[in-house]
Amino acid sequence: MSNIQKTGIKIITYIFIVFCVHSQYALYSQNKLFQTKKNIPLKEISGTISSLGILLKDVNVVVKNTNRGTKTNNKGFYVIKAKEGDVLKFTFVGMIPLEIIIEDITAVLNIEMNAIVNNLKEVTVNNKRKRKDKSGLMGRPDVLTTTFGNINTEKAGYSINYINGVNLNLTAIDLWTAIRYKIPKLSRGISFSLSTEPIWDIDGVIYETINGRTLPPIDLVNVKDVYVIRSLAGTVKYGAAGSNGVIVVRTKSSTFDDKHIASKTKLYSNKKYYKEDAVTFKNFGITQPDYFEAFDSISNLQKAHLEYHKLQPSYKNQFEFYFDMANYFQQIYKDEKGSLKILSKIETQFERNPEVLKALAYTYQKRGLYLKALKVYKKIIKIRPNYAQSFRDLANAYTNINQYQKAWKMYMNYFYRGNNLENEGIGQIIYSEMEALFVQHKKQANIKELFLVRDSANITKDVRMVFEWNSSEAEFFIEFVNPQKQVYNFKHTLLDNNSRIKHEKLQGYSSETFFIENLSKGNWYVNFMYFGNKKDVPTYLKLAVYYNWGKPNQTKDIHLFKLKDKNIKWQLLALNNDFLLR
Repeated sequence: MSNIQKTGIKIITYIFIVFCVHSQYALYSQNKLFQTKKNIPLKEISGTISSLGILLKDVNVVVKNTNRGTKTNNKGFYVIKAKEGDVLKFTFVGMIPLEIIIEDITAVLNIEMNAIVNNLKEVTVNNKRKRKDKSGLMGRPDVLTTTFGNINTEKAGYSINYINGVNLNLTAIDLWTAIRYKIPKLSRGISFSLSTEPIWDIDGVIYETINGRTLPPIDLVNVKDVYVIRSLAGTVKYGAAGSNGVIVVRTKSSTFDDKHIASKTKLYSNKKYYKEDAVTFKNFGITQPDYFEAFDSISNLQKAHLEYHKLQPSYKNQFEFYFDMANYFQQIYKDEKGSLKILSKIETQFERNPEVLKALAYTYQKRGLYLKALKVYKKIIKIRPNYAQSFRDLANAYTNINQYQKAWKMYMNYFYRGNNLENEGIGQIIYSEMEALFVQHKKQANIKELFLVRDSANITKDVRMVFEWNSSEAEFFIEFVNPQKQVYNFKHTLLDNNSRIKHEKLQGYSSETFFIENLSKGNWYVNFMYFGNKKDVPTYLKLAVYYNWGKPNQTKDIHLFKLKDKNIKWQLLALNNDFLLR
């Protein structure tokens, strides 16, 4: 689970899939995005490097594993030659080094460096208490006593995996080894982030796993119960430390009870609360482009079109201009025909730019023009045939027009090319969509492969959110606020989540999915802050929200946001139970 567990949203971390396919389609390693390309030419990469708004001189910029390197000049500017798949490394005294993988679209990289700061982490809180359990179904106690209070395991509203200590493999070298294959999908890991791990709540003592440190030695014979909590609703009280799941262990010799739960809660809990500091998102942002000034005095459609054609030669190479104009004519004048004509200009003028094409496909999907979106996604997969995102997007596009058989084949092509499902990023998205397709449309999709679904009832959730962004260099954070005003930030920056961004580049995807299992009473908020994409063009963010996911009354809303203003916390969504009853 990600840190989003603080608010009750669940990130899918249980990825387990088995296909029975012909031997010629044996799966192999997926980290080959750039390995299949031969004779890749060098290209020029340029940009500026700064820190806190100050341009940095003499920053070292090198292409790893080569003798190519340069330094920034007195204006913080650099130019270097590199090829797709190369890694640029940026180093400067007192600053955190950065490494960025060069992609097909990379030409400009404006870098913001951060000073090195030493952080100390508190890893253990000591306390021991007595505990009392009552036996429930399948031998699982119906009350789980955690560091932060009791949980009714039958009425929790989210899944809790349980292992009775008598069923542990006592020959295992440690507790992790003893339980990892006892719980479905736990063998694939519990965390979606490649750099973080679950914490352990052992007889009321909290242990974090940091820098590879393992949990304290535990005599397996002394283990009474093991619980694995992955839902945000269950781990929210553990704060940031519990963001990737909590493994609760109770031993036979424990003296754990509830007397001092309140004091422990004060020491080790999610103290981050919403500050009511987000503003409602504005379609055109705060700072509008200069070309909008020409339309301030225009009040009819004909004159507006004349002004558009007058401005076009000056902005013909700026895709932002075409998107803004298309939205302007649709929203202000309800001129769908004129708006679509402008969008078609994007499709031809920027036909080799996958980032622009993705934004175009998002726009068509937002408008419900799924056949047009499908056409664009077909173009993208020709440009990026090795990107995992290309296969998922095309499969999803087929699903949107009820062509389930083609959708399933596209997912299978993803595997036939040597890809596999992982427990984060694009793997979560593909798994949840294949699972839903298998359960709901197996006959229409003509599915022949064996797909193992852990529990068909488990695929249903109140809300599923899929975030997709067109630029792989986009940096941002998403803030989720639950009805109790507790918050969780999913951070997508090089500073906070470098390994995740590297994984995205190697696999070829730019998306993430989140679930709300139980849309409880009160409002949920989804806020967003944008930090840029290392070049002077906007990022386009698509947010697909599925209500009653996996249920017969499932509905979907698609939202599209143009991100350009930096460091502003926007409120993208406010959700409550009413959305489930529409």
